[in-house]
Amino acid sequence: MRRMKMESVPVRIHDLGSLEGYRLDFGREELWERLDAPLTALAVRLPVYLVSEAQMDRLYPPKRRRFFLEDRLRERLRRLRERDLEEDEDPFAPFRDLEVEDGEAWRRQAVVVAAGLYLRRLDPGPKGDVPRLAAREPAPEALAAFAQEEGPAIFLCPERILAWAERAGVPGEVAVDKVYYHELAHGLMDTAGLLPDPYGESWGRVVEESLANLVAFRRFQGREALWVAALIREQPPEYRGYAAASTHLFPFHQGLPPLPFWHPFFREVWEDYLYWLKRRGFSLRYSPLLLLPTPQDPGELNLLTWREAKRLGLWQNPEAARAWGAFARLLLEEAVGA
Repeated sequence: MRRMKMESVPVRIHDLGSLEGYRLDFGREELWERLDAPLTALAVRLPVYLVSEAQMDRLYPPKRRRFFLEDRLRERLRRLRERDLEEDEDPFAPFRDLEVEDGEAWRRQAVVVAAGLYLRRLDPGPKGDVPRLAAREPAPEALAAFAQEEGPAIFLCPERILAWAERAGVPGEVAVDKVYYHELAHGLMDTAGLLPDPYGESWGRVVEESLANLVAFRRFQGREALWVAALIREQPPEYRGYAAASTHLFPFHQGLPPLPFWHPFFREVWEDYLYWLKRRGFSLRYSPLLLLPTPQDPGELNLLTWREAKRLGLWQNPEAARAWGAFARLLLEEAVGA
């Protein structure tokens, strides 16, 4: 990687004390050419801070240090596929005891999870400790910017990103770009405002992390896309549902306009699909948006629906929460090959 260059890029990048930050080149044209309009708008608005591993660990919210035990998750998913769910049964309940939150799990996963971080608002407590945890002396302008920072902001840990890239056999530039796009995607999905954020729910984390990886993955083509898929494969199961989120449309589209057509030819396929959904815990009390065939992209519609569910608080409807739990279960099922 070349030295960090920013002369012609109107994006705020501050090195807050990373040992490897100097190796990142944010002046590369391909980094910015891949962005669409919504992500470009965020890139100009959101500052980026390059931080050491210790700084990232201090900033990373403790409540996010939870991971699914993959082997047990796969086995339980397979067993649950043997039976139908009851009408009012919580489809995600059987997995909550498979989450772990301990130091050993954090040490194993930090390099592929806490390589980047989007924060809507900085907690004054952790923020005050961050400068003293720098791995090298930060530039005065970076310290001044961070002192005034309240959020939203993106934090990248170059040490972890580059270690992750080496572990996966992926070029460092691709790993940096993937992590940055992933955090921009979290900014794109930060629509809850003053309402509760479903990311705090186990199923909400699965949905959002999978969608964030889908947004990041779709920035790449060809061999680079294969490299990004290899990076994602290193992450915990809740991050790996991006492929399923691109092909399986979430069927609880309350408040969104229906598709304008229906073709009788697809009735049998549609009925089979409804049965498939019901077996996996989706409620059919509300009419799904999905009418096959659809010219709209399922991944884009899932992203739109998730953003609107957060913005309007629709997920707080118990029936909607149950449907999102079923969707998260599907993403996990596809992610671990259950």
